[in-house]
Amino acid sequence: MAGGQALTNAPPKPLPTGEIIDSVVCIKDPTQNYALYLPSSYTPAKTWPIIYAFDPLAYGKTPVKLYRDAAEKYGFIVAGSNNSRNFSGSETTKAIFAFWQDTHDRLSLDPRRMYVTGFSGGGRVATSMALRCRSCAIAGVISHGAGYPNSADPAQKAPFVYFVAVGDQDFNWPEIMTLRRNKEEAGADYRVRVFPGEHQWAPAAVIEEAFEWIQLKAMQAGTQPQDAAFIDRLFTKTQQEAEQTGQGHDPIAEFEAYRSLASDFVGLKDVSQFQEKLASLKKSPELKQALKKEQEEIAEQQSITEDLSSKIAGVGDADFDSQPALRREVVDRMAGLKSQAQHAKSDEKRLVLLRAFHQLWAQGVEAGQAELEKKQFAKADYCFRLIGDVSPDEPWPALLLAETDTARGDKKHAIKDLRDAMKRGLKNPDAIAKDTNLESLRSEAEFQQIVEQLRAAQKAQPPK
Repeated sequence: MAGGQALTNAPPKPLPTGEIIDSVVCIKDPTQNYALYLPSSYTPAKTWPIIYAFDPLAYGKTPVKLYRDAAEKYGFIVAGSNNSRNFSGSETTKAIFAFWQDTHDRLSLDPRRMYVTGFSGGGRVATSMALRCRSCAIAGVISHGAGYPNSADPAQKAPFVYFVAVGDQDFNWPEIMTLRRNKEEAGADYRVRVFPGEHQWAPAAVIEEAFEWIQLKAMQAGTQPQDAAFIDRLFTKTQQEAEQTGQGHDPIAEFEAYRSLASDFVGLKDVSQFQEKLASLKKSPELKQALKKEQEEIAEQQSITEDLSSKIAGVGDADFDSQPALRREVVDRMAGLKSQAQHAKSDEKRLVLLRAFHQLWAQGVEAGQAELEKKQFAKADYCFRLIGDVSPDEPWPALLLAETDTARGDKKHAIKDLRDAMKRGLKNPDAIAKDTNLESLRSEAEFQQIVEQLRAAQKAQPPK
């Protein structure tokens, strides 16, 4: 992989194409850098679409790597910030400005085809950028596992197209289903794709679908030349999906497929018959019943989490004597949720229980991150240890404890926490080597040893 480019007075050197660049240092602000992929056919002789990506942990390489194949296939540049992360506040704003400016200084970009993407909190950052930066003229958003920022209304018609992917076990599933209804009522250009999985970046097939869709919408809008073969292929694919969902007795999926045929291909194909079919589906008792069932699942998740959520919210502020009992109750009840999910009699019940568990887990982590941001180290420590007890095989709480100990200057315990993260299954050396919250540990021999052990283990893994 290519390394970062240093700040010089000379014009920046041409960047390599067809490979992921881990770190491009911003010319005008060397404190900021981003991962980058330029398709192998890139040339400054023409303009190119670009996708700006935001990972919640500031691992810009993660979305760039996930998007690389589709970006190569469809001719997109992908840039992932290595500075924007959850709870980073003004640092995120600084990161957005810096790598937006740097890519415009270095690359030949199509101003009509600027896109943003992100996962979880990064998805909210991407959506917020599209909503608030009017001069950016963002053409579309691809969000994973999260929707709009809390202050924004997804029911309002936006000037950009919106693709959102969510796992069927994702705790944000209710939010995305509600967003879908709001977008539909607003008559907006949107697509929602649910895939099997937890709170995560979507798999490769869904990412390619997102690329295909924004390409199609660009052709429909006239910002991309129409490709008859491409349009025909997607039209046939969507027709087949509509037929399959109808046979599978999934009224919501059938409705979504016909909605795509009736709206995404307007001006590109004759869609009159699909518009009639869509109007009929909207009135069908089967769709109304399916939507009612979906709403019941949303309400059930809220009911399951309500009481325990308030206990998690108050555990850090509880008096010293009551904390142990409250902690045991949270751990035991969350373990009970997981057990109930494993023994659920229906797939729907299993998914509701898993979403509830993941919602409470994420609440505990985010509460700790918020306390860490406020330098309330004892409360942050308590939250991360609580979630670590709930999920003893998950390395992230231990990594967050290492960040907490580093922030309060306790290097000895920070190293211990990193060792614990390894025991819990931490495999990615970049998760600590590039974590800016562990900056002061990098000169420590034990820290370097941990990184080398992880790198050696990673190299020893057989290629997939």
